[in-house]
Amino acid sequence: MSKTFYFACLLFIGIFGSCSQNDIDFDDNIDTNFDDPIDTNNIDIQKLLDMVNEVRASGTTCETTYYPPVGAVTWNSTLEAAALKHSKDMKDNDFFSHTSFNGDKFVDRLNAAGYNYNNAGENIALGYSTEENVINAWLTSQGHCANIMNPNFTEMGVGRIENYWTQDFGKPKE
Repeated sequence: MSKTFYFACLLFIGIFGSCSQNDIDFDDNIDTNFDDPIDTNNIDIQKLLDMVNEVRASGTTCETTYYPPVGAVTWNSTLEAAALKHSKDMKDNDFFSHTSFNGDKFVDRLNAAGYNYNNAGENIALGYSTEENVINAWLTSQGHCANIMNPNFTEMGVGRIENYWTQDFGKPKE
């Protein structure tokens, strides 16, 4: 199957995707290098936190499901690093998926980054040029919106390389 056909299929399925830990199989054999240098994260952290926490504080309807208000999330630099690395991987290898170019799932990337969690989720997006645009797009998608409103998530980090976005959520183990 050609790379062009594969990419067209991904676009047909949707411009963005979401995933939570319940959607994937866990694998403790991780081979992801987080020591490689990475590009600068081109985001406004405070704007992203404010937008997500405003929605979480007021509650929202994700497509047809109402989600009541939930607590705020805080920024986590480890989640940011994992998200940024995935956005870079998607850009550098010209693909769009929750599965890394090398086959790792998002939980593999979180584990490799050293994030120990009880709960985790991920949103990805492609083609958005601003924090407002990507958050608004995620809020119009059931899966992304559900991740944003998940009361089990207490932290988040976002990574952006050009117009490739990854938003990782988690709740650390206590």
